[in-house]
Amino acid sequence: MGLIRTKEFPTAGLELEPAVADVGPFPRPSFLRAWWEELPREGELVVVEAHNSALILFDGGDHLEFAGESDLTDYHSPLGTDVTAVCLELAAQLRPGDRILLDSLPAEAARLLHEGLVAAGITPRTVEFDLAMVLDLPSSIDDFYSLVGKKDRHELRRKRRRYETEVGPLAHRTHTGTGFGIEEFIRLHRLAAGSKGKFMTAQRAGFFKRLATLPGWRVDLLEREGAATAALFGWSDDRGYYLYNACFDPTLQAASPGLVLLTSMIETAIRSRLVIFDFLKGDEGYKSRMGARPRPLHHMEVRV
Repeated sequence: MGLIRTKEFPTAGLELEPAVADVGPFPRPSFLRAWWEELPREGELVVVEAHNSALILFDGGDHLEFAGESDLTDYHSPLGTDVTAVCLELAAQLRPGDRILLDSLPAEAARLLHEGLVAAGITPRTVEFDLAMVLDLPSSIDDFYSLVGKKDRHELRRKRRRYETEVGPLAHRTHTGTGFGIEEFIRLHRLAAGSKGKFMTAQRAGFFKRLATLPGWRVDLLEREGAATAALFGWSDDRGYYLYNACFDPTLQAASPGLVLLTSMIETAIRSRLVIFDFLKGDEGYKSRMGARPRPLHHMEVRV
C-alpha cells in the first residue's frame, strides 16, 4: 500500500480489473504501459495502491492526472474493488495547493471516486464534458437492420452492393499480432488527408504496433488482391468490441469501404454474441444513425 513516484512502469502489483464494467482496455496496466513506454514524455508516474485497489496517475509538473491523455484514452477508471480505500490513501499524500484533474470518467467511475474522495474529506468538482457512443447489440443481424430504420437500412445495403460491384467481393478478415494487418492499417492511415494522415508518426506507429501484440487487440480489414481497402483497429473481450481507430483507401472513397467494413464488423460482433459495440468518444451522426446511445463522460477536478 502507499504511493510511489517512478519513471519505470511497475511490473507487479497492478494485476487488477477496472472498478467499473465496459471500459475496454484503456484503464488496464497493459495499455497504460504501452502508452508510457512507446510515447515518452516529461514527468513521472504516480501509482497509488490500497486494499486491492489502485490509481495510475501522471505528474507533468503542475497537476496530477490519469496516465494516458484523453485524446488517446477513451475511458479512465480506478482499478480494483475498494475505491474508497485508494482515495483515502491518495488524500493522505496530498499537500496544500495540490491539484488533480481526472477526465474521461463514465458515470459509474465518477460516482465511485466522488464517494471515495468525500469520505477522505475532499469534495471534487465534477462536470460532464464528453460523450462516448455505445450500440447495444441485438440478438440477430436482422434485428440490427430493423433498428437502424428503413432509410438507413436501404442506404447501407446499397453501399455494400456498390462496393461489391466497383471493388470486388466483400472479404473481411481479422488479424492479430504483428505483420500484414497492422502494417496495412498504418499504411491506410497515412493516406488520409489533413491532420488524420499526419497523426501516424513513426512514434505513434510504434504505439499501435505494441498494442497489436497485446491480448484482445485486433485489426479487421477489407481485403482485395493482397492489400486492404479499409481497416478497423480495435479491442474485444467476451462482452464487447471497442472501435479505437479506422481508416480506408481514399482512392476508393466513392465505394464507401470504411462504412462497408464497419457494418460487416457489427455483423461479426452480433454473430460472436457480443453485448455491446462501443464506438468510443465522439458523437458523430453516423453512430446514432446506427442505433448507438450516448454514454456521458465526466471530468473531475480536485483542489486541496
